[in-house]
Amino acid sequence: MIKLCKENECTGCGLCSFVCPRHCISLKENNSGILLPYIQYDKCIECGACQKKCPQLNPVSLYKPIKAYAAWSCDISERLTSASGGIAAELYKYALRNNMIFAGARINDDFSVSVDLGKTRKDIDEFKNSKYVFSSICNLFESIQCTLKEKGNIIIIGLPCQIAALRKFLGKQEKIFFIDVVCHGTTPYRYLKEHIEQIEKMAGDKAEKMSFRDPDTDTDTFTFTLYNKSGVRFYAKRTADGDSYQYGYHRKISYRENCYHCRYAQMDRTSDITLGDYKGLGTQAPCSFDEKNVSCILVNTRKGEMLINKLIADDKIFAEERPLMEPINSDTQLQHPSEKGRARNNFEYYIKKYNGNFEQTMKKVMRLDLLRHKLKEILHYN
Repeated sequence: MIKLCKENECTGCGLCSFVCPRHCISLKENNSGILLPYIQYDKCIECGACQKKCPQLNPVSLYKPIKAYAAWSCDISERLTSASGGIAAELYKYALRNNMIFAGARINDDFSVSVDLGKTRKDIDEFKNSKYVFSSICNLFESIQCTLKEKGNIIIIGLPCQIAALRKFLGKQEKIFFIDVVCHGTTPYRYLKEHIEQIEKMAGDKAEKMSFRDPDTDTDTFTFTLYNKSGVRFYAKRTADGDSYQYGYHRKISYRENCYHCRYAQMDRTSDITLGDYKGLGTQAPCSFDEKNVSCILVNTRKGEMLINKLIADDKIFAEERPLMEPINSDTQLQHPSEKGRARNNFEYYIKKYNGNFEQTMKKVMRLDLLRHKLKEILHYN
C-alpha cells in the first residue's frame, strides 16, 4: 500500500497530488487547520509516482553558501516599501527587463496566499513584502511546466521547502534561477481567515487589503494592518500590542507541525540564492551602516553569483561582501528549525481542546504566557 510522508514532515507542497495519474490524492485540512494530502485508496493503482517525487521522502541535494552580502536596492522607494532591503524586487525587475517570467507569492482576494507566475510591474508590487501564512504552490507546477516550453529563463522566489518541491518536479534546469527566503515557519491559512473575520466583526468594517509588515507603519515594526475598500486603515497592531496572529507567528507558536522539523533550516540551502533580513551585521567585521532595511544575500551557486553580479554591475543594488559566517551565526533559522517552547505545547493542547478554534486557543495561550512571565518577574525580584 502506498504511504506518503509522515504528517509531521509534510510541507503541503501538493506535488504528490499533481503527479498522481489517477487524481486520487487531494489536499484537505485536518482538525487543526493544517493542509495535508489524503489518498482515495479505491482509486489508487500503486504506481508510486507520489512517493518518487515527494521531496520529503527523496530529498534534493543542498548547496553550501560561497559568499554573503549585506545589500539593498538603489531605488529608495523600492527599499522603503519592501520587507528589508528590496533585493527580491530588484530580481523581479531584472526578469522584467530581460523578458523573463518570474514567480512569487501574492495575497489573493480572500487573503489566502499563492505562489504564481508574473510578467508585469503590477505583479512585482503584489509579490513584494512578507507573507506570514501558508502559501500554496499547487497551481505553479502546471503553469511553470507550460511556460518552460515557450519561454527562456525564469526567476522563482519561494520558501526553501517550495524550492525543494519545484526542483524535485522539474529536475536539473539551467533555465531557472531558484531563490529561497529564510523562513521561520508557516501558519495555516484558516487561522488568518478566522483572525480577520473576528477583527471585522469587532470593528464593524470589511477588510479589502491586508499587510503583515505595513510600509506605512515602518516594516521593521512588524505591524499587522487591515484597510477597508475606501483605503482607510481600521486595524493596526504589533505583536507587542497583543495581535494574536502576529503573536502566534513571531513567537513560533502557531506553525504547521513540519516547520518544527524542517530539514531546510540550516546553513546549506536548496537554491542558487538565499534572501533574508540581515542579522548580526558588524559582529565579525566593522560595518559603516546598521542592519535596518538591509537584506542578507547568500550566494550558493555560481549561477546565483552571476545573477547577483549583474545587479551590482548595473547599479541596481548596493552589496557589500561580508564574512560568510556572520549572518549564518546570527540567524538561528540558518542553523536549526524553530524550536517548540511551552507556549507551543500549550497551543497544541488547546487547539485540539477548542476544536481548531484559533482565536480561542491564542487567547488562552497568551494569557498563560503573560502569567508565566509575571511569575518569573516576581521570583526574580524576590
